[in-house]
Amino acid sequence: NGSPNKKGSTYTALKQIQDTLREEEIDSEIYQIGHKDIRGCIDCRKCSELGKCVFDDEVNSFVEKAEEFDGFIFGGPVYYGNVNPTLTNFMTRVF
Repeated sequence: NGSPNKKGSTYTALKQIQDTLREEEIDSEIYQIGHKDIRGCIDCRKCSELGKCVFDDEVNSFVEKAEEFDGFIFGGPVYYGNVNPTLTNFMTRVF
């Protein structure tokens, strides 16, 4: 959840998806990042060398945890025609 509103409309949409997945006996988790300070990528390329980002924040925690999952669904609010900067920074550094 890339929204800073922990229980807002983005959460509600993600929760509906989670409920549908559970009906199919598929485990899922809503990972809240919208209220975190996620820095953008600075293209230092240290991630290739170190196996993780030099900025030790939620991105590294998520990447470690992500190995447990088969897929991802990202949700975030749209501000001025684009995904909010927190989610954009997060996704840029994860992928």
